[in-house]
Amino acid sequence: MEHKPLSRQNSEWIEFDAFRIQEDIPVRWLRRNVRDGKLLCCVAEEPPGWHLSISFRDMKGKLSRYPSWDEIMHARDQLLPADVEFVMWLPKEGEYVAMHDTTFHLHEHPERRQ
Repeated sequence: MEHKPLSRQNSEWIEFDAFRIQEDIPVRWLRRNVRDGKLLCCVAEEPPGWHLSISFRDMKGKLSRYPSWDEIMHARDQLLPADVEFVMWLPKEGEYVAMHDTTFHLHEHPERRQ
């Protein structure tokens, strides 16, 4: 069942590029326009499970805010398998790695993998 967002989602996800980050792991790159810029997503089924990265860029291309909960849920519902549970890890201090300050990552729940 798809989640009902609080804010209306106005555009569809559009695939704009595809390449492999590792041998035999296809990666999908998608974007979606929102009222104040665009969302960018990277989706891959990696050996430990599905992974989605989502970030926001404003009209000038700057990473100026975090994706909203509704935007994250829309990406999850539209781009990832419906029958899989996902988590957003918040590692302890010293183990956190931020390649891009406004990017969130969803990972397939490791204990729920079928």
